Amino acid sequence: MTPPATPRRLTPAQLLVLLASVLLATARSAVGTRLDSLTVDEPWHIVAGVEYLRTNDFRLNPEHPPLVKLVSAANMPATFTLRPKSALSDKGAERDFVEETFFFDNDFRLAQDRARIAVWTLNGAMLLMLGALVAASFGMPWAVGTLLFLALEPTVGAHGPVVMTDLPVALALAIAALTAARLIMTWQWRWAMALGLAMGVALAAKHSALPGLAGIGAFTAVAAVWQWHRQRRYLNTLALHAGQLVVVLLVAVATLWAFYGFHFHAGPNGTDDFNRTMVAKLGDLHVVRWRDLLTVLDRWHILPRSYLWGLADTVRAGVEGRGANEHLLWGTMVYGAPPWYTWPSFILSKVPLALLGLAVVGVGALRRTITTPLQRWSAAGVLALAATHLFALSGSLGTYAGVRHALPVIVVLAIIAGAGVQLAWQLRTRMSVLGVGGLYAATMVTTARIPRLWEYHNELAGGTQNAALAFGNEGLDLGQRAYEIKHFSDSAIVPTGLPTYSSYWFGEEQAKALKLTTARKVESLADSNRAGIYTGFFIYTASDRRPDPNADWDPTKVFAGLTMVKRLGIVEIWQGTQTLPMTRASSLFGRLLEYVYDEKGNDYALIAAKATEVLDVIPWHVPAAIELGNAYLRMGDRAAAIAAYQRPFAHEKRGLLGALVKQELESHIKRLESGEAMTAIPSIRSPQLE
Repeated sequence: MTPPATPRRLTPAQLLVLLASVLLATARSAVGTRLDSLTVDEPWHIVAGVEYLRTNDFRLNPEHPPLVKLVSAANMPATFTLRPKSALSDKGAERDFVEETFFFDNDFRLAQDRARIAVWTLNGAMLLMLGALVAASFGMPWAVGTLLFLALEPTVGAHGPVVMTDLPVALALAIAALTAARLIMTWQWRWAMALGLAMGVALAAKHSALPGLAGIGAFTAVAAVWQWHRQRRYLNTLALHAGQLVVVLLVAVATLWAFYGFHFHAGPNGTDDFNRTMVAKLGDLHVVRWRDLLTVLDRWHILPRSYLWGLADTVRAGVEGRGANEHLLWGTMVYGAPPWYTWPSFILSKVPLALLGLAVVGVGALRRTITTPLQRWSAAGVLALAATHLFALSGSLGTYAGVRHALPVIVVLAIIAGAGVQLAWQLRTRMSVLGVGGLYAATMVTTARIPRLWEYHNELAGGTQNAALAFGNEGLDLGQRAYEIKHFSDSAIVPTGLPTYSSYWFGEEQAKALKLTTARKVESLADSNRAGIYTGFFIYTASDRRPDPNADWDPTKVFAGLTMVKRLGIVEIWQGTQTLPMTRASSLFGRLLEYVYDEKGNDYALIAAKATEVLDVIPWHVPAAIELGNAYLRMGDRAAAIAAYQRPFAHEKRGLLGALVKQELESHIKRLESGEAMTAIPSIRSPQLE
């Protein structure tokens, strides 16, 4: 089946084939996520979405645009309740507020089920649209191959039902890239409007759509100039095309505004009740060009304030990083800026090897399958998307998220892999059909027994069971083992009456709602258990069995006196008595952060004492040194503040001090040494908060 030079409408039969492919992807996703509890971010997104929908106030969770949150909220039961609006002191306080709402005030299991249906519907509709565009541009075999790749790819399937932004933005960007090719081919106003709408949906899906959209926009503009120059058209033709691109931009921005109810402020009454003021949020940014740009956009009301607040948070966490200066790659801890191979490594370790093979086959098949101008422009568009997104990731310090931030690239790999199916269909030889079909079959075989698609890693990473020793990011897990932990707890932990101390990240409110016996190692700042002696059950992850000499993390000491009693994928449950002052100090610091930022505690002598207590055990603890310096700064003790801010430099060889945090510390030390009034010097915000 060779695609016609002029695209034709898809027949009902072809649409049914595409729909069947989407339903297959949904079914695969349902099987591979059936055991999952909520990710740590989903309760936040769902509660925020319900508040958006019912009050038209976008104050909660502005870190992400509203698309997926509104979709999930639209399917919440009428009985889903919201707490009365109250002031939020910081990000931690907001997380407590939304998780208490979700887990304490509502049927959270029902809410999860309803959200999964809604998000499957959203992602399914976008998959169908993507398949239709691929079929119209490249041919039906190509489209089926693309959708089958996405149906079998574990990370895509894992994200199918979750109320998170990564898969919707990946699909929206791919749709926008293919729509841009249609505009370049026809320069019809309907395609200009369609491209603007697709770009607007991508903007409303996730802030990280911006690099990919910039690439698509630049690609379209260059194509317009190239066509004008090659075809020797009149200047007014170029002006017309430029006007159409302006319309694309206006429609995209208008679409984004529509998702925010067409009001600049978070609330419809002009309020901005974020957990942190816009001025403070912009002031947190270290990269001056970003701070200046967002300040101008906010001052002139170019984009909704909630969107800009979230973009500032994205820059702070994703571009500048959360203070982290270490990255586990292929079993080796790398310090400093992420190396160039970081994001390719995440992709190469997560995509099944057979699907990577299909992508390689697709690359080889492109020359023989791309025969029409539309195909050439379409291929160039998706490659421009992948290149700009990957380029943006290469400068990002937000490696904590792992492969989910690279999903747009995986969707492009799926489109490229479709070329191999197209070529096999055209050749109809036994070798080509069996070769391509065999790669899909191999993917089915190697992933069929994976109970949790989210955790999947291929053989390059040592397989799913051993991947935690090779990588340490959210591609391993994001809190989805809570229900299985409850099942084990009910049968084996609760009868003992012993507490459970969890180093596995899942919501504290969720643990309470599930009636787990979880307890904090440090409940209050008055805690006196400096020896760090605890008896009970301990939840760790397999990653914790990997030694980290730079952080003095020695698994032989951590697990001394403990016996593993259960393993649930990456989660390990141990029992016994543990003596570990370092973990007690870390827990104490977590409680100190709550006191400083969520409770707005101002007993600076207490803060200094507790930060010192942490540093006595973990002298290289950068955030603790920052809080110690801040406390002395507020107490007016210049020499002590300087000494506290200088502490991390004595341990710089450990590689735990990030470049931007180092610059901020140096700036504060310089200002203090200059004799500047201490009341004019702001505290350094903890890099762990974003």
